[in-house]
Amino acid sequence: MRAPSPGKQAQVLVRVPPETFAALQLAIAFEGKRSMQGLVRAILDDHIASLRRRNPGYAKALVGWAESRAREEGVLARRTASRAD
Repeated sequence: MRAPSPGKQAQVLVRVPPETFAALQLAIAFEGKRSMQGLVRAILDDHIASLRRRNPGYAKALVGWAESRAREEGVLARRTASRAD
């Protein structure tokens, strides 16, 4: 699983039934969002946060994934080396 570098965003294409799309368009104003992208991002962020709270295994997997990415990028190696000094 590869994610974009920090600061970059990944593009996601989602196909939904026309009724769902219409409901999302209507929800933009009710949720106080400026765009469909903002609304869907908020929905996804809320879902991920909820999943993290209610499922410790998922929260642990996210930490492991972040540490793995940091090792790939050499961040943990630099931190460990600087602490050893």
